[in-house]
Amino acid sequence: MRIKLKNVTIKIKSQSILDDVNMLIGAKECIGLIGHNGSGKSVLLKAICGFIPFSGRINVMGKDVIAGKQFIIDSGIMIEQPDMIGYLTALENLQLLADLIKEVSTKQLEEVLVQVGLVDCKGKKVKHFSLGMKQRLRIAQALMEDPAILILDEPFNGLDKRGVAEISELLQELKQQGKTILLTSHDERQIDALCDRVYEIEGGHLYCVS
Repeated sequence: MRIKLKNVTIKIKSQSILDDVNMLIGAKECIGLIGHNGSGKSVLLKAICGFIPFSGRINVMGKDVIAGKQFIIDSGIMIEQPDMIGYLTALENLQLLADLIKEVSTKQLEEVLVQVGLVDCKGKKVKHFSLGMKQRLRIAQALMEDPAILILDEPFNGLDKRGVAEISELLQELKQQGKTILLTSHDERQIDALCDRVYEIEGGHLYCVS
């Protein structure tokens, strides 16, 4: 298993958000999380990444996640629509991030822009992007290191019908290549089409619903 959650409980300011969550996710699996706004979907993703405290155990790729100390490894993350720098181009935004890790070439960045359908806009400043184009760029930054695991919070937000179809097809391809994908979505059609299992968060508890 690539991701293991055992008895994970999350409290924020003494308020229980999630209680006793257990989950196993393997390679070539796409797992969907659903639930109303504020149910804890994004909170659970943040805990899996090591961004917020939790009790219980989270293990990713054989290594325990420790909040604020030992973060998720070999992963691409998009949580709560991270901002890009408006006065930079699409390629420049990705290059800025790539410079932090110094492991991704310009050629690789251009290839990922092809994957998300933005290669023709690589020289356009992000402030002139539509909502859908910005969302494609956010997905590109999650993909650019070719990670084994993708954590995607509402990846279809802002996409038009064509964009949803193209990103859905891309995620299917990535799953077949062996990626592990954990995503949230308000669009149950995409959840049903993409996901091997779907979990719902309700009342602080996690239920497998399909």
